[in-house]
Amino acid sequence: MVDERVVSVKLEQIEQYHGELKAKQETLSRGEFLSSTTEQRAVERMFENAIQACADLAQHIATREFGFDGTTSKDAIRVLSRERIIDEETAKTLVAAIGFRNVLAHEYGHVDYEEVYETLQTSLSVYDTYSQQVAQWVTETS
Repeated sequence: MVDERVVSVKLEQIEQYHGELKAKQETLSRGEFLSSTTEQRAVERMFENAIQACADLAQHIATREFGFDGTTSKDAIRVLSRERIIDEETAKTLVAAIGFRNVLAHEYGHVDYEEVYETLQTSLSVYDTYSQQVAQWVTETS
């Protein structure tokens, strides 16, 4: 059984990090972003935090509710999709986001800041969608 406190904290974190990214999306021009190492690092960290909170929440639910004993965040997300907690498109986007987080966090190869900026501009809705779907599932199962 999931710990509702853990779910609540993780949902709050996702909302917070999403809000921080949204603020950057609305105020940071491409030129400012590409010319500022400080802004690049800040946005990278915001993405890392948001994606990690999503992954942590997936791991918690998949382990506690469905006996998930895997080790990867991507597989935990897939469990949530298989169990119809999140839709397939959200799962696909989050699996890709986890790969993106791994590049940012571990610098696998070169970080493409054009891609980071494009992701900032186009890919933030997944955090709201994920949070809403998980919250709805929690409400329905409580």
